[in-house]
Amino acid sequence: MGEYGYVRGTGERVKLGTCEELYGVRFDQRDQVYGYEPWSAELLAVVRFRFPWPDEDGASPGMTEQWNRGLTLWGFDQPADVDHGSVQWSARNGYLMSLPCPEGAGDQPAHVHRNGYGGPASLVGQAVRGGRLVGIARCNGCETRYRLEDGHEQAAAVCIRAAADEEIRTAEQHGTEGNRGIGERLHVVADRLLAGYAAELGEGVRS
Repeated sequence: MGEYGYVRGTGERVKLGTCEELYGVRFDQRDQVYGYEPWSAELLAVVRFRFPWPDEDGASPGMTEQWNRGLTLWGFDQPADVDHGSVQWSARNGYLMSLPCPEGAGDQPAHVHRNGYGGPASLVGQAVRGGRLVGIARCNGCETRYRLEDGHEQAAAVCIRAAADEEIRTAEQHGTEGNRGIGERLHVVADRLLAGYAAELGEGVRS
């Protein structure tokens, strides 16, 4: 079910997301939207917001092109207690098979080879949980979403900064300033991820 609201100032009706996945609005854009449910503590305890990507700082709610945007966390070990789903596999002759997510723990019924691998997980959003603005990750295998807590937020930030530093090294070695810009933006992503855990949200937005 689609969730819609109106942008203050323009009155434009925009899609905010689907059910609890508000991938069209950031936490810091809540007051820019009206005609949606009040941002009660009960609602905030359920919904997930779009992550504040630095290159989207000037965009209005709903004005984003990549709805399911995420940042791959290369080298990230997902929490052991994530309840992974299944992944559907297909062959050209119309065969379909659902198997446990290869990113999950435990024995696998079949060996899964990785070719063109997209990484174990991605940073995709934020949510108000336990009075904090926590990061939300997505398993890139089964697309299960979960909170980054208990040190996993720090581990995710380390992965992001490693990718950032690699881009900056590339810029210094080859004089490619585009890589430097990517690296600098990735460091901002890591900063914003960690800043959410220390943010003063106020009593009105605590879940």
